[in-house]
Amino acid sequence: MISGQRYCHRGTEAQRKPKYLCVSASLWLVIVFVAATMVTLAAQTRPTPQAPTRRTAPPPRTAPPPKRDAPEPAEPKPAPASAPAPAPAKAAADATPPDAGAALYRKNGCYECHVNDAQGGPQGPRLGPNPIPFPRFAAYVRNPTGDMPPFTAKVISDQDLQSIYAFLQSRPTPPPVKDIPLLAP
Repeated sequence: MISGQRYCHRGTEAQRKPKYLCVSASLWLVIVFVAATMVTLAAQTRPTPQAPTRRTAPPPRTAPPPKRDAPEPAEPKPAPASAPAPAPAKAAADATPPDAGAALYRKNGCYECHVNDAQGGPQGPRLGPNPIPFPRFAAYVRNPTGDMPPFTAKVISDQDLQSIYAFLQSRPTPPPVKDIPLLAP
C-alpha cells in the first residue's frame, strides 16, 4: 500500500463517506500500534496488593474474663496437710530467672503482637514493665477476648506462664518524654 493512500472511495455519491472517516495508511498504523501497546501495558499491570484478612475471634466462652476494676480473686483454699502446698504465684514468678521467661515469650510467639520487649504494638497492648496482677494475667491468657488466641495449660504450663510473667516484671521503665531529645519541645 502506498503511504498517503486513503481508505475511502470517492466514487459515486452513494459510496461517499464523510471526510473524518477517511484516514491515511500511516495514521492507521499509528492507531493500531498505540492500541496494541495499551493492551500490552494493561495486561502487565499488577493489581494493588490487599491486606490479609484478619482472623475472626473465637466464639465467646461461658466464663467472662475478669474486669479491670473487679477485685482480685481470692487466694486458693489451703490444701490438706497430706498434699504439699503450692508456692504463691508472686514468689514463684520472682524465683524464676527472667531469661527463661524471655525465651518462652519468644518461643510461644508473644512478641508477634506485643513486640520484643512487651512494650506493645499495633496488634497487642503493652504488657510490661508493670503487668496486671498474676491471677488476672493467667486468667486472661487462658481465656482471652478479642483476637488473642487462648493459651491453654497444654500449650503453656503454669510454670512457664509464671516465667513469662517474671520476664514482663523485669522490663525496664521507659524514660520520661521530656528526657527523649526527639520528643522534647
